[in-house]
This record gives sequence, C-alpha cells and structure tokens, in this order.
Amino acid sequence: MKTIFNYILIGIIQGLTEFLPISSSGHIVLFGSLFELDNLLLLSVVAHIGTLFAVIFCYKNRLTELVRYPKNKTNLNLIIATIPTVIMVLLFNHFLEDNFNTSTLVWGFLASAILLLIADLKKEKNKYLDKKSAFIMGVSQGFALLPGISRSGTTLACGLLLGVNKEEALDFSFLMSIPIIIASAVYECIKLFSSQITINWLGIFIVMVTSFIFGILSIKIMLKTVKKNKLYFFSIYLVILSLILLLI
Repeated sequence: MKTIFNYILIGIIQGLTEFLPISSSGHIVLFGSLFELDNLLLLSVVAHIGTLFAVIFCYKNRLTELVRYPKNKTNLNLIIATIPTVIMVLLFNHFLEDNFNTSTLVWGFLASAILLLIADLKKEKNKYLDKKSAFIMGVSQGFALLPGISRSGTTLACGLLLGVNKEEALDFSFLMSIPIIIASAVYECIKLFSSQITINWLGIFIVMVTSFIFGILSIKIMLKTVKKNKLYFFSIYLVILSLILLLI
C-alpha cells in the first residue's frame, strides 16, 4: 500500500507542478528525498510522459491545426524557441545534474518567486509573439535546468516582461514544453534501459495516469490564474517553501 501511495504521490506532484510555475523537478527532488522514493529517475520520466499527454489533450485542436498547416508562424516560433534550450541543455546538463539537490533548491524557488512577482506587477502591453520574443523565451526555458527554477514560470514571466499578450504567452509556454518533454524523455529512457533496472509496470501505469489527470488540472488552473493576474499567489507559496527549507 505504501508503494502504491508513493506512485500516486509522484504522479500528483509532477502533474500539478509541471505547468504551475513552481518547478516540477524541484518538487520531485524535494518530496523524493523526504519520502525516500526508489527509482526516482524512472518515475520522473514516466510522470513527464503523463504530463506530455495532458498538454496534448488540452491543446489537441491547436496542435491539429499546427500539423495540418506546418508552414505557420507558431511552428517557426517553436523551432526558434527550442534551439537555444537544446543548446543550453547539451552544454550544462551534466554539470547541473551533479549539483541538483535539496540544499540548492531554496535559491531557485526564491528566484522563481521574485520573477513571477515582477511579471505579475508589470503593465500588460498585449504585444503579439514575434521571433525575438520566442528566442528569448527559449533561452529562459534553458534556465529551468537550474535547481528550483520553474520552466513554465520562467517562460511565462519572460513573455509577460517582453510585453507579449498574457494568453498568447501562456499558450506558447505550454506548447514549448512538448518538444522539450519528448526530447528529455527519450534521453532519460536511453539512460535507464542501458542501466537495466527492474521495472514495475503497475507503478508506471499509476504514475502516468495520475500525472496525466493532474496535468490537465494544473493547465486549467494556470489558464484561470493568468487571466485574473494572480501569479503572486505562487510567489507567496515559493517564498514560504523557501523559508521552511532554510529553517530545516
């Protein structure tokens, strides 16, 4: 029963935090250390796949349109945004993996909190997303490699600070996650299969389904939160979490 609870916990954490601006990887590391979870890397990969299905489900109509008409502005912007992220991952991933632990999370959480607060306070300009903004958002996505830095939070905040319309910035942030999640899942799966670890297929199913369900929920929450200009709620949460980590 305890093992099943752990699988459900990982799915819930990944599902909620992948699209909420509070760092999914940071929370996985944090809760993984608190509950002493086994095969954390495998479970994290599976949970990412679940959240991938969640964003595909929520944006199925938009994605269908992008596939049917590949020569469009959004697809070009997605390519432009993905390139700097991939370069940053290739250059710095191994170094950051070695330094990714609970002691460094607090500073990433605080940085995310400050960035979200600044973006929430900035006056909206309703600018359309252009190539320059897409590239800068792609660079900001690369900084999510740092412990505690939220991918969704960083890209969204960056878009808002650049003056991009908030709904478009959020939609693009979600769409940006698709190629990155696919690439990271393939990379981690190759590493896992080469290590020949024992796989619990029931656990994988539970994690994937749970992260899929809560991924959809977190996307819905973010859509409503951004429309109401209440990103500061997440800033407050991250500051409180950082203070707790500093005290313990």
